[in-house]
Amino acid sequence: MTTMSKSKGEVPAAQASPNGRLVGKVALITGAAGNLGGSIVRRYLAEGATVVMSGRDAGRTAAAMEAAIADTGVSESQAGIVTMDGSNIESVRAGIADVVARHGRIDILVNNAGSAGPKQVLGHLPLSADELEGTPDSETVGDAARNIMVVAWNLVRAAAPAMGEGASIINVSTIFSRTDYFGRAAYTVPKAALNILSKRLARELGPRGIRVNTLYPGPIASERIRTVFAAMDGLKGDAPGSTANHFFDLMALERSVAGEPKAKTFPTPADIANACVFMGSDESGAFAAHDFEVTHGMAVPIESRSEFLSRPDMRAMDADGRNILVAAGNQLDDALAIAGLFAGQGARVLLGLHAQAALDDAADRLPLGVTAVRFPRHDHETMDGELAAFTAAVGPVDGAVILPTRGPGYFTGVLSGASDADVERFVDDELEGTIALARTLDRYWQRASNLPAEPRVVFLTNPDDGAGNLWADVERAAIEELLRVWRDESRVAHAQGKTPRAVWGNQIVRYGNGEAENRDFAAGHAARLLLGDRQVDPINLYLPASIAKATGARRALVGTAENITGLHLGKVALITGGSAGIGGALARLLALAGAKVMMVARRESELDAARERIVGELQDIGFAGVERRVRTLAGIDVADMGSLRRAVDETLKAFGRIDYLINNAGISGAEEMAVDMGVDAFRHTQFANLISNYALMQMVVPLMRAQGSGYILNVSSYFGGEKFLAVSYPNRTDYAVSKSGQRAMVESMARHLGPQIQINAIAPGPVDGDRLAGLGGKPGLFDRRGRLILENKRLNAVHAAIIKSVRGGAAVAQILSRLSRNDSVQLSHDRSNPQPLRDLALACAREGDERCCWDRYILTPTLAAKLLRRLRLGGWLIGTDWQSRDENDWLLRVPPDDVPWLPLAQIGREAAKVRGGVLSQLHLGKMPTETEVAQATVFFLADRAVSGETFMPSGGLNVERSHTERELFGSPKAERLAQMGGKTVWLVGEHLADYLGASAQGFLDCDVARVVLITGSAAGAANISSYVTNGADRVESLVMAGEIEAALDAALAKWGHPTTIVSTPMTALPDRLFDGDEPLDGAGFADVVEQNLTHHFRIARKVSLFDDCQLVLVSPDVPMGEGGKGAFALANFVKTTLHAFTATIAVENERLVHQVSVNQINLTRRVRSEEPRSAEEHLEEVRRFARAVLLAGAPLPDAEDSRYRSRIYRGMSLTV
Repeated sequence: MTTMSKSKGEVPAAQASPNGRLVGKVALITGAAGNLGGSIVRRYLAEGATVVMSGRDAGRTAAAMEAAIADTGVSESQAGIVTMDGSNIESVRAGIADVVARHGRIDILVNNAGSAGPKQVLGHLPLSADELEGTPDSETVGDAARNIMVVAWNLVRAAAPAMGEGASIINVSTIFSRTDYFGRAAYTVPKAALNILSKRLARELGPRGIRVNTLYPGPIASERIRTVFAAMDGLKGDAPGSTANHFFDLMALERSVAGEPKAKTFPTPADIANACVFMGSDESGAFAAHDFEVTHGMAVPIESRSEFLSRPDMRAMDADGRNILVAAGNQLDDALAIAGLFAGQGARVLLGLHAQAALDDAADRLPLGVTAVRFPRHDHETMDGELAAFTAAVGPVDGAVILPTRGPGYFTGVLSGASDADVERFVDDELEGTIALARTLDRYWQRASNLPAEPRVVFLTNPDDGAGNLWADVERAAIEELLRVWRDESRVAHAQGKTPRAVWGNQIVRYGNGEAENRDFAAGHAARLLLGDRQVDPINLYLPASIAKATGARRALVGTAENITGLHLGKVALITGGSAGIGGALARLLALAGAKVMMVARRESELDAARERIVGELQDIGFAGVERRVRTLAGIDVADMGSLRRAVDETLKAFGRIDYLINNAGISGAEEMAVDMGVDAFRHTQFANLISNYALMQMVVPLMRAQGSGYILNVSSYFGGEKFLAVSYPNRTDYAVSKSGQRAMVESMARHLGPQIQINAIAPGPVDGDRLAGLGGKPGLFDRRGRLILENKRLNAVHAAIIKSVRGGAAVAQILSRLSRNDSVQLSHDRSNPQPLRDLALACAREGDERCCWDRYILTPTLAAKLLRRLRLGGWLIGTDWQSRDENDWLLRVPPDDVPWLPLAQIGREAAKVRGGVLSQLHLGKMPTETEVAQATVFFLADRAVSGETFMPSGGLNVERSHTERELFGSPKAERLAQMGGKTVWLVGEHLADYLGASAQGFLDCDVARVVLITGSAAGAANISSYVTNGADRVESLVMAGEIEAALDAALAKWGHPTTIVSTPMTALPDRLFDGDEPLDGAGFADVVEQNLTHHFRIARKVSLFDDCQLVLVSPDVPMGEGGKGAFALANFVKTTLHAFTATIAVENERLVHQVSVNQINLTRRVRSEEPRSAEEHLEEVRRFARAVLLAGAPLPDAEDSRYRSRIYRGMSLTV
């Protein structure tokens, strides 16, 4: 460094011009030897300032000083020089120290020094000295950044400590730093960074009384600017003068200059110098962080910006076939999340990481469809190579997301006190590195001819650094200008045919938002910018300070669940069982779809939790009024009519209407074999799962008809079967019946609800959710099934041993007494025990695992009670004192409480077998989730063209054991009928008198010993008997005096075990549903279920414990000419529902020692026109019925002799 001055020491104030605006001030002016610098120096000297002129070349600077003194006539003591290289901080510090040593202070710093930078379009910008060879340029991109921005930054950092209150720093930028200055990115990008650097410095130094302002010269009248604009015209292929005229058009002011006529012209160097005088004088004492534009009023915005006011919606974004580069530094979490989002939309992603450490850490975390490589921004050859390799292997990259080289928090602290290393690293990585990456992409896209889409680039700033984002804002301004120039240059290149497609870019500014949703929100918008067809003109796109306030939603992205938004807008849904499971998922999705939802259930705590989740999600998304739209009602028991009425009334009170009734609430049932299931348990399941559905329907149907529309949806189950097909569901008889009834209700009653009301059902199979897995510490479905299977195997084995022993001549009382000891070892070794009992004990003893006790104890008290109930129900204890014995207290020895009875490992194996069996029958190989079922259902609800149908979102479940409703064909073979000779037949019921009479005659013709009529009245028995013409003396009757079970016990005691039992309804069906003055209400429908379903259940569970017996269940008939008001629909409802019971108990009975076959005969066809229309047709149906009873009720081939025939004659449903 060299210095040169005409005078040393401080300049006495008395020597200054007494009228100057800068008298007494010491001004340091950089770049003072240049054209603009010289003008500023001369004006400052004229206004009385002591001026120190700075430059790199001492001789040139000294000559400039001599000329300035000569031109202004000031004293030589008023001017001096200091030689320093502004881009070298040590040189700057030495120069500042020298100035302070001579003058004691610095009052004004004019940062005017700079350079022109390389004059090349982005793709040709030189990054290294080697690339300067053969070009007219003398600077690389890095050189230009240091000579333009770093010079000013270094001067401020060094000079600010020597400046006091009232001092002024003037940073000379250019208006072109805010325009698309063609081919000058290396010049305007550092200037743009300087603009924001100035504003940030003003904030930092303002508290010390130091003003920092920015001067924006426009195009300055000179030969140089004319040469530059002419060169631009040539590069763009525009007509001469186009560039100048473009800038003239932006100007507001016309003026006369140098005696020329008034016109739009460029400002002069004197205009710039005059502005500098004002900015340095005390007249500008109130200005800080201000932009002084000397441009004749050019209309150039300070910033090209906008703000996101909506959430990014990814639902229409299909990235299939698109290839995206995500270039990041060391922000691995952000980079992986962004890459994963694009990959999730179907794009193939090249993740280019600047830092090797980030690449190493990414190896095990890459989302599917993402390839990670090292992508160093200072090594363009490596970047070129990785792009080429990805293009060859996958396809051309058509979009890029670029993150800063360094993550948030890397650059921190005040800018005025920044370390030398940070300044250098910032310029290297964030300015030069970013331009280098942009150059690489620009070159790549210029060569690419087969891009799948228009090339797009999105720069993402880092999130908030917690320290004011000073450095990030400087980088933001630089990238804004880079994109502005890149857009323009690419547009020109495309117009000239130099590149196949023009590049478009934007910058997303994240750091103004500190919310957790920041990244997802920004990434989603980046995806929409790259993958969509929009070209958003503002360059900087800011995240709002509060996403929730700006968008009305707390969630960053519009999720796929919001695909249904508006699908059910304005509808009101009443959902029973709405607190969890499918009901809870339906409530959520219907609310998302715009519906108003009333969720009813028993437990308030579960409802509150479900509502809180739904309301929170809706608020996250941005729905309005969600507190009003989602309501709950606790304490609703669907097995209580009053509770159901309350649910309807409260929904109407809240919303004024009901559009959707979702009958979802229900219970899993008793989970017992039918023979072990109590009648009250069966009734409870029917009421909760089935009768409640009808009761609610009956309550809402008038409302829906009045409003002109409505939709009723029953949530059934795959195990409720489908049209013409029943699915056996062992150990779940009550559940299967209730679910089949929900479906049957839909199929049979749809005609009576239309045209205003739709009714449909969904029938999922096992659903993967909390209830399948188990809630509240309870075991899940498969674990429960595993335990139940083992318990039933043991119970069935003990029951079989007893029955076989009795068949062998042992007394049942004696067997039970021996069994009460509950000791497998004793039972197996006591040779006085019947062999079946010893075999049982030996089998039990072999099943232990030393951690349980079911090898030593044959029964638990619970199983012992079930066993005694079975024997009592089957009539095996009649005549013994065990008939009245306490079923809960007959074991003399019980398993200890502190040792498991069942082997846990075997429970697990059985559960796994059940689960594996279910999965093996799922075409899709997995169980649907509650949300998947609900999502399918929400769309099903939107279909206005369907009614009376069942939709099955079951994962393609198709079980092997099913039973199809059949037409009657053929007659029983003679050998089967011959087996009935001398046997007893029971006919239960009195309503179908002519049918029962014909059946009795058929059995009598087979030489049965007797036909016993079990009726509700003597008149009913007499009516049936009147149809018997031959063998009436063999007809006996028994009138029920109480429960049906007692009547069957009485018949058993009087006439012994029957070979065939035909069970028919006792009463006719009501011929009404929803219409008329007295529609069928919930209580009436409950009576239909009792008389036609529970009635058969009670008989079947008892008869299934008889030896050598066949059971025929008969669904009701509708008399000719009747049924149009509802009886025909009810008859079909019963027939379909009953088949689920028939099919299930038939399979269960195969597991019992008695092997009772159960079949069903239907007297109502599905089509009304096929019903009898005359007396002759009715008589033909009666004869067909009698033949069907013989076909289904005659003894079957032995299962061991003909497994096939014994199977196909079980669980049949024959329609006559």
